[in-house]
Amino acid sequence: MQTVSIPWAMWYTPDRFDLTFPDSWAITVAEMKGGPDIGDAGIRRALAEPIGAPPLREMARGRRDAVILVDDISRPTPAFRLLPYVLEELAAGGIAEEHVIVIAATGTHRPFRRQEWIKKIGLELTERLDIRSHNPTDNLEYLGRSSLNIPVWVNRDVVRADLTIGLGIIMPRGRSYGGGSKIVLPGVSGRETIAAHHSYCPSARFVEHTEEVGRMAGLDYIVNPLLNADLGIMALVAGEPIAAFARGCALGDDLYGTVVPEGMDIVICNAWPKDNDAHQISLARVPLFGTRKRVLNPGGTVVTVSASPEGAGYHLVMGPGTFFRTRTGREVGAALTGGAVAEVQARNILFCPGVNAAEVRLLYGDQYLFCKTWPQVLATLEERYGRTARVAVFPYGALQCAAE
Repeated sequence: MQTVSIPWAMWYTPDRFDLTFPDSWAITVAEMKGGPDIGDAGIRRALAEPIGAPPLREMARGRRDAVILVDDISRPTPAFRLLPYVLEELAAGGIAEEHVIVIAATGTHRPFRRQEWIKKIGLELTERLDIRSHNPTDNLEYLGRSSLNIPVWVNRDVVRADLTIGLGIIMPRGRSYGGGSKIVLPGVSGRETIAAHHSYCPSARFVEHTEEVGRMAGLDYIVNPLLNADLGIMALVAGEPIAAFARGCALGDDLYGTVVPEGMDIVICNAWPKDNDAHQISLARVPLFGTRKRVLNPGGTVVTVSASPEGAGYHLVMGPGTFFRTRTGREVGAALTGGAVAEVQARNILFCPGVNAAEVRLLYGDQYLFCKTWPQVLATLEERYGRTARVAVFPYGALQCAAE
């Protein structure tokens, strides 16, 4: 047997998981371009030369306080590494730590527990700072309606802050990117706003709408890294939220770019580093969403992989039985492979050890053939393809985008 080792269970283990295949199969591991870690000098350079804004220390001068938003544990952002630099900049501009609030921008995910704070910002800062989790149902300020007539409710501590900084991450999300103003919408918005945004905002205006709400909420500045396959910071954008985000997306097209192979019988997509729970599994297939190539041969199979150490996960807006999920009950597998609904299970396998079959049905209906173990997956594939198969593996699919 031949083996491909993939990263596994972000935030929970440094161990990797070994995917095994018959020796007679042809395996291609699709890696992104990536880049080296920029180090301390690179981080300081990005903060000293921000995009579309003065340095943060200059923006801090004369301000009474600041709020720093950090994204939630479903994102791999190394806030523990970047937050000390942001605090240093604020202090240089006259805002001391006792006048800084750090808010976990959890949107409608669950609030941070102590262990999440320690993972995200480190033990020392967890002990030292004023840290709070966003509440999407209370402590909200109404800011009016957006251009899409969506009511805008935002965390009151954010709205009332004199300076607001978003510490998120530039990551591929199909044909667009996460990061930038998403730290506000959905990060620190009210449930009503988040539900309406996800249900009614046209996909072509999704980013534009988050930026509009970010402006309404007073988001002043972002600090967003791009991460390599080892989770090192290979680039960093800082500055005015819209301009810095645009620069980050351009960098992402290059650095996250992955040459997508064609004519595969089997494509395996790993959701790492967004593999905490089963709500995130579709992001494993991001490099497939952004390509015009015919990746799969007729009758090909997509295997979506997610460790999901937190199980099915929790989402106040997109969980089982919610309006969003019943309204958008799309057959993900059929859309991806071009097959009829009846073929979905046969052509889409979900390998997700952290959940059970009932949870998969609750979240995704019959879109996947669910396998709890890798030997189950392999047995199914061997029965289908025998001794000859062409296989592509995207080892960290949620960090990869198609290089066209």
